[in-house]
Amino acid sequence: MYKLIALDVNGTLLNDRKEISPEVKDAVKRAKKAGLKIALCTERSYDALIKVIHDLGVGNVDYAICFNGALVKDTKTHATLSRVNLTKDDLVYLYQMGEHIACSVHFDDEHSIYTPNQHIGKYTVQEAYYNDAPLQYRNIYDMPEKFIPAKAIFSAEKTKLENGIKKLPKEFFHRFHALKSGPNFFEILNSTASKGNALHGLCERIGIDSSHVLAIGDEENDLSMLAYAGTSVAMDNAVPAVKKIAGDSTASNNQNGVAAAIEKHIFNS
Repeated sequence: MYKLIALDVNGTLLNDRKEISPEVKDAVKRAKKAGLKIALCTERSYDALIKVIHDLGVGNVDYAICFNGALVKDTKTHATLSRVNLTKDDLVYLYQMGEHIACSVHFDDEHSIYTPNQHIGKYTVQEAYYNDAPLQYRNIYDMPEKFIPAKAIFSAEKTKLENGIKKLPKEFFHRFHALKSGPNFFEILNSTASKGNALHGLCERIGIDSSHVLAIGDEENDLSMLAYAGTSVAMDNAVPAVKKIAGDSTASNNQNGVAAAIEKHIFNS
């Protein structure tokens, strides 16, 4: 018997128009009415997730796993349940690595985005737009004292980013948890942060075993979440790595895949 559904947002819950279809909205509401907890799991900030939560209906979402697991919030009380951050030393190192691989870099906290690049990259601007977050330039050695980011992002055109990632030293991957969240974005987090770890911690907190979790996703940043869940479902539009690890598949995000997966596993199992 399922007790919690963990849903990725971009490319899963949302279609390519960044909308929740009526069919998906209805399926989530039915699952919630049946007594399941709903957790949205995303690379977005909590502020950027608020609109999605309202679109689903505030009462239909229980938890938000944000910044790829670096921040977990109770959506009813807005209380922070867990958080892990990057340090000021991390920011300087990441800026230097960004220069080394010739990719733009920016840093996100709950309410704002800062970049040390005077020539601000277009994907940094895109990130600020989709997160509805103020974007500011600051010299890397002059970041605000109270600015404590949950994540950093290297961004560039797909091939340039892939080539840049190959240039990163081994120590980089020991120091951080780093993964792609899309063709133009490479996210860098505290080494303990992941959707899977955040989901694990949340389930322990609320007394739900992993066998009672249904997780649905499409991108590399969903792998740890899918690996943790008792039942994992890949969207038809998922990257090959997700399709390989998932125990089941569903239709694409443009064909109400989340609704089909909920119907199959929650109501027809």
